[in-house]
Amino acid sequence: MSYSSMEVAVRLTRRNHNAFVHLLAALESQGYDLSNILVTKDLNEIVKAKPKVVLYSFYSQEVDEVKKEVEILKEKINPILVAGGYHAIAMPKHTLNVLGFDIAVIGEGEETLYRLLTSLKKSNYKITKELTDIKGLAFYLGERFFFTGFAKVEDFWKFPPYPEGLKLISPMEISRGCPFGCYYCQTPYAKGFRMRHRPIDQIVKYSRRMKDMRYITPNAFAYGSPGGILKVEKVEALLRALQPLRKEGRRLFYGTFPSEVRPDFVTRETLELLVKYTDTKRIAIGAQSGDNAMLKAMHRLHKVEHVINAVELSLEYGLEPVVDFIVGLPNESPESQKKSIELMKWIMRKGGKVRAHYFMPLPGTPWARCKPSPLSNEMKKFLGRMAAEGKIEGSWGVQINISRRLQKLMEEFYEEPMSYHGKVKMLC
Repeated sequence: MSYSSMEVAVRLTRRNHNAFVHLLAALESQGYDLSNILVTKDLNEIVKAKPKVVLYSFYSQEVDEVKKEVEILKEKINPILVAGGYHAIAMPKHTLNVLGFDIAVIGEGEETLYRLLTSLKKSNYKITKELTDIKGLAFYLGERFFFTGFAKVEDFWKFPPYPEGLKLISPMEISRGCPFGCYYCQTPYAKGFRMRHRPIDQIVKYSRRMKDMRYITPNAFAYGSPGGILKVEKVEALLRALQPLRKEGRRLFYGTFPSEVRPDFVTRETLELLVKYTDTKRIAIGAQSGDNAMLKAMHRLHKVEHVINAVELSLEYGLEPVVDFIVGLPNESPESQKKSIELMKWIMRKGGKVRAHYFMPLPGTPWARCKPSPLSNEMKKFLGRMAAEGKIEGSWGVQINISRRLQKLMEEFYEEPMSYHGKVKMLC
């Protein structure tokens, strides 16, 4: 491969792959020539290519690895380093001052990135005052910190989900935003509290690219609604429109990984749609706790009864419920943990699966400065035994260490996060 024309490189990872597929499609559709961009998972390839700009997107959980890579790139080729993703949005000063990036993209990046790359090319890849005219950037000019405002893309679907010039594919983002505002979750603060949806004809057009049709959405059953209510007819219209593609031999998975459904949206009507129109065998349900007091404390806005109902209905319709729980929640008592254990046991006895996660204080959320609660002996034993027997999924063990690193990060470098809706209410 000739690297001489590569002015920009994208550092692709397993975790940012979907985001970059969508961003590259947006760049291309605005007229950016993707043949100038090296897209690679190999850091050495970036070093060899000596690009002027390297693009990153990452979560707060990944900052240690990212910092090491930035040091290598600075030492070997010293490009302009641009960061996007949840961490850059919530902690731009940490991203610039501590991780060593030159520019952070704040908010939805489709238009910002195009304007940024075009502007940098014009200035011969120097950071100049011209960047202050581009919404959605944080950077320093000399000692002075600039934040140009939170970038929002009201109609994200005006950009295609996949680039034409690159053979890249991912599950398709069909909805953005979430009205529920759970206190541990970054989505509504980065993407807004109202759901926006890609139109059906466009979803059908681009679904032809996938062999297995899968979609990214915070709540698959909220398609077509502002997010807080169920519009069964909209979900049905979407699934019905995808049927010709199934007849051509593609499989359609809906309400399962990489998205999920809220338990209060699981009804006979929604499950009938899955059975009638899709190849879904496992349905991903977000429960998060078996204690109503904890559900209320984290602003889940559903109850344990909804979870029980969702599991029973799923099994009745021949679907395996895979139910997510978060353990070690802030102010979670041993009694509260006991209620979660009881609900997990009940789900497994019924024939469902459980996925356990350990609470991680994520920047840019109301619970960013909250401490996890220690796991009771009963919870530790239960999770250990179930994991050994292969009955519980999820990476709660690994997440305990990540959670500690995030707590330390928040203690040392906490900053007022940038958000789609102004201030994020801090609850700890």
